[in-house]
Amino acid sequence: MANPALEKVHGFWNTEACDTHVVQEASGTADFYEKFREQRYRTQWHIPLLVPFSEFKGKRVLEIGIGNGADGAMFALNGAQYTGVDLTEAALEATRKHFEVLGLRGVFQKENAERLSLPDSAFDLVYSHGVLHHTPDTQRAINEVWRVLKPGGRAIIMLYHKHSFNYFVRIMGYMRARVLLSILLRAGSWGRDLEQMKAGLIGVRGNQNRKIWEIHYQNFLKSGWSYLRARNFIHHCTDGPECPVAYAFSKSGARKLFSRFRSVEMKVAHFPLKRYRQGLPFGLEKFLAATMGWYLFIFAHKAGGGLQAPEG
Repeated sequence: MANPALEKVHGFWNTEACDTHVVQEASGTADFYEKFREQRYRTQWHIPLLVPFSEFKGKRVLEIGIGNGADGAMFALNGAQYTGVDLTEAALEATRKHFEVLGLRGVFQKENAERLSLPDSAFDLVYSHGVLHHTPDTQRAINEVWRVLKPGGRAIIMLYHKHSFNYFVRIMGYMRARVLLSILLRAGSWGRDLEQMKAGLIGVRGNQNRKIWEIHYQNFLKSGWSYLRARNFIHHCTDGPECPVAYAFSKSGARKLFSRFRSVEMKVAHFPLKRYRQGLPFGLEKFLAATMGWYLFIFAHKAGGGLQAPEG
């Protein structure tokens, strides 16, 4: 892997398959995968509502970035001819095991999303949930999605949403202010702390662990004040402070990414209100998710194959 940026992405995400830490059962067991699927579709209830797993029976489906294989298993359970690709060995091994315990068939390959080794016009659907904003050149990855789709094929891609509560309030407001306070409170010891820092990944995923604030402080020591600039800070606040690459996109930015596609629709999702405050009505969460949610779903078609051009 000659690309230093991709090497960093691989190093971070290969510490464990995505979201393994959210389930307490032993990883790789049948019980783990059952609990993982239950937890995923309970907390991210938008997925079965927005992703039509049952529509791809007998169709060739490619998933880019496969995590623990939950969504891939849903496609395969509904009769799709499934291929899953990922940059990391951890995700490939976890998904193979997931398919094995369910008795499902699939093809699994290690791939760089920006340079897929797959043939042109090979798939009816390319699906990716929460992955392509973590590759250094998201545009190149979207171009690859277009290339491997059959004419008339569909893409369903989720990217982080810039015009969201999570981006403006939680990340750029609360988290950045807290990191700044930590930096200022230790103003007299920056040099000493920098000398005592240890190299290597700690391996913290997500933003719930209290260790994240110390890692943010250490990131500042290595990068200086530029660390707090929005274009830099966002990389380290979505999936943990050691995450090397993470972008957030507005709807207009996403349309530019998908400019080669014939028709593009978008929906906003994911505002996990009950994670922060129990007892609030589900209707409120649904409203907030659809208006200022953190996930931007892009539904796009590649021209051809009988697809009608949109009017106007």
